Amino acid sequence: MKGFSKWFASMLLLTMLCSLVLAGCGGAADKTQSTGGQAEQAADDAVLKKIKESKTLTVGTDATFQPFEFKNDKKEFDGFDIDLIRAVAKELGADKVEFVDTEFKGLIPGLQAKKFDLIASAMYMTDERKLSIAFSDTYYPGGLSIMVKKDDNSIKGIDDLKGKKVAVQIGTKSVKFLEENYPDVTRVEVEKNVEMFLELESGRVDAVVTGMPAAKVYAKQSGKVKVLEEPLTQENYGYGIRKQDTAFVKEVNKAIQAIKDNGEYQKITEKWFGN
Repeated sequence: MKGFSKWFASMLLLTMLCSLVLAGCGGAADKTQSTGGQAEQAADDAVLKKIKESKTLTVGTDATFQPFEFKNDKKEFDGFDIDLIRAVAKELGADKVEFVDTEFKGLIPGLQAKKFDLIASAMYMTDERKLSIAFSDTYYPGGLSIMVKKDDNSIKGIDDLKGKKVAVQIGTKSVKFLEENYPDVTRVEVEKNVEMFLELESGRVDAVVTGMPAAKVYAKQSGKVKVLEEPLTQENYGYGIRKQDTAFVKEVNKAIQAIKDNGEYQKITEKWFGN
């Protein structure tokens, strides 16, 4: 009986020690989880803190896509996206917008490398891009279209492009669309948006596949080309934002809605696209 009492006391002590160790581990785990959550929150708020302190929004854009973004005669950034993001920045509390001119194919890598806070460059919100980055709400509707020479009546739709040379800009939805759906079209891939139109006007390609809003504006200015009325796709433009910046996404969406509500969006849209 005496031996049993001794054994029982030993087992009781061992159980108490194990309980204390487990409790300590649990506390450490809770602390680690809490610290991890705080780190994620800090990372999420970092871009908003940066804008608040510097009063500057840094924007990546490919300034070669009239009327969305381009360099005017004074070598200044100009266009629909430029005016719109300045209005958004004001709602975010930024007094200054710093534009980083970047080739379209480098915009997403640049965003991920934190070279800028967001992308404002007539970028379609595709499922493929959503795997890498987040997007704001839609700020302008779009869709791909076909552009041909004004006197060309042989191309009336996408099926007429079989065996033809079609200019597209590297890194855009146009490349992916033709690659996946129309492999029998010969793609002529160029770096800059304006190069597509010049390739068409010079006769080196038979057509261009690009975003309809910008294509229509260029066609009106040029007088040498036309845009087929039937769109190839129905897609929307959004601002590209890093996935971890969820609080920033919400604030950008609020800003977009605010400029729509106060009439600024309508003024900018009419300035660049008319009624």
